[in-house]
Amino acid sequence: MTNNFAVMSYSFHGLMNVGAMNIFGYLETVRHRFGLNSADIWNGFLSSYDPSYIKMIKENIDERGLTVVNFACDEAHIWDNDLEKRNKYEENSWKCIETAEIMGAKSVRIDAGIRENEMSDEQLDYVSKKYREYCKKAASFGARLGTENHWGATKVKSNIDKLFEAVNENNFGILLHLGRWTEDDPVKKEAIDLALIGRAMHVHISVEVCTKAEKILPPLPEAGYNGCWSIEAGNSVDEYNTAAYMLAKIKSVLCPLSYDGKWKDGPPSVNG
Repeated sequence: MTNNFAVMSYSFHGLMNVGAMNIFGYLETVRHRFGLNSADIWNGFLSSYDPSYIKMIKENIDERGLTVVNFACDEAHIWDNDLEKRNKYEENSWKCIETAEIMGAKSVRIDAGIRENEMSDEQLDYVSKKYREYCKKAASFGARLGTENHWGATKVKSNIDKLFEAVNENNFGILLHLGRWTEDDPVKKEAIDLALIGRAMHVHISVEVCTKAEKILPPLPEAGYNGCWSIEAGNSVDEYNTAAYMLAKIKSVLCPLSYDGKWKDGPPSVNG
């Protein structure tokens, strides 16, 4: 098992909102404050999709020796009941995919956009068609692309299963936001996470999951997940210290899993 850790940039949206952090400050923070080698970028931190601006970001990424493990895109979701908005969001999706290519992102999250808990046949057909188009483009630069169990229909496991069957692209995946399901029973939520971990292109870990990390996290690498473990703090309170606590917590649980008398993949890097 390889230990890769990241802090999603949304974890600092409070600082961003008051002008105390921008995308360049985020890159500096994860590399030199937290000693990480990975960046998990939310598109809310970008001021535009202009290629020259994105190339400048890429230069800063490379300068710090970072890898963009995920690019999470809001206001680029596929379905909207308002056709005019749907068309606008599709324009944003293509801009986000182009941006991901320039940044060298390994995965791209674009939400399905269905706000109801159930999908109609029309919605499933439309959304899966667009995901196929987006996945083909992402595959051309070696990235995975998919949804997140973020809101609406994608918080229901049966809908995730339907999407995977309908999209049927090798690089289609889920950004697995641990525990974010419509189920009320925590045990059932954990069982869904475990059932889908093999399809995960990336993982997000909330503060709530961190408090139960010893119970929730170990079964996931045992089930085959060897991707990046990214924390996402969303409460915009004391963001630096919250991120530090969350990283320390998941590292304390996950790093020892690499060791059974000898390091399976070499000792974990001090840079995470």
